Amino acid sequence: MVVKQRLVVCGFGEVMVRLSPAGPQAFGDSNTIQITAGGSEANVLAKLASYSPGFRSELVTALNDDLAGRALMADLRHYGVGIEHVRWTKKTRNGVYYLEQGLGPIVARVDYDRKGSAIAELAPDESLFDVVGQSSSMFISGITPALSANCAANTELALKRAKQSNVPVFFDVNYRKKLWSPADAGRQIDAYLRSGWITALITTETDAKTVFGIDFGVDDEAPIEVLIERSRKVLDALKERYGNKCELYVLTIRKRVTNETGVWTSAALLPDGDYVVGDVFDYVILDRPGAGDACSSGLVAGYLGIQKDGSFNRKADLASRVKLGLDLGNRSAVVAQKTIGDMGPVWDVGMYFNRVSASKEIAR
Repeated sequence: MVVKQRLVVCGFGEVMVRLSPAGPQAFGDSNTIQITAGGSEANVLAKLASYSPGFRSELVTALNDDLAGRALMADLRHYGVGIEHVRWTKKTRNGVYYLEQGLGPIVARVDYDRKGSAIAELAPDESLFDVVGQSSSMFISGITPALSANCAANTELALKRAKQSNVPVFFDVNYRKKLWSPADAGRQIDAYLRSGWITALITTETDAKTVFGIDFGVDDEAPIEVLIERSRKVLDALKERYGNKCELYVLTIRKRVTNETGVWTSAALLPDGDYVVGDVFDYVILDRPGAGDACSSGLVAGYLGIQKDGSFNRKADLASRVKLGLDLGNRSAVVAQKTIGDMGPVWDVGMYFNRVSASKEIAR
């Protein structure tokens, strides 16, 4: 495939050192520790860079210039994430998160050690976001403004730059109770939406209830078909509140059967009120983090016109682009949950559609 012009997708967020024991073991039970990079924005950009050579992803972040920072940079490079816009410091630190996978009735757990990290201490600076004006879209999660006052200020600068440059913004609520309160998250994200700074709002039924106070009984007990219908009511309520200040309202839908298995899909409410549902898949979890980010990456790619062969059709109608994006994102989410590490695997778009299907036959 000949690439005439690459589409730039940028993101602003923290990259952390992820430490986790091998397999389902707990810290202290195993001295074999895996070290990888993780972070919502980096995860999304890594997937996009792999989908097609027609994408170029660029991460705006800050890293401390030490061995951990260099390890993070190596992982970003491995997954094709652009590092030209990384600010390096020598006076801070890099964030760390600790993950235990859990097994059976033992739930997974994440602990953060990120206070005072390089990005949290990064002073507000409009020049950080010069790349936004050259981009076809931008991705930010609700994690980023929750990290510090500086991060909140820089997030606002990024969103304003995108609005001025007419660059669509994909914003995943990604609520983390260990970072900020529901009230603080609600006020901040509400302000973004009312300002018209978000093009596509991505959330879950849990975050819609926690952050926006919207609850239509989306739980793990009902059949997936019922959950899909209830999810439409969640998106309708969001659209009723914010109207066309936001173009797309998107919900990832998960029916958790056990801690390791479930059913996954996602759906979007279009500006004309049409409700688009992606393909539905059973999933099995080997490694939990990154599934929602993988789903977001598919949506971004579809919105920008990606096709199953890695080419682009920017003139396709919105419903078709969103449907393909949801289908790709759902496949990416299923694969992410069986892949060790947050950012992998390095699969192009064709691999997802060839390998993830209802078929139980071996692809020979």
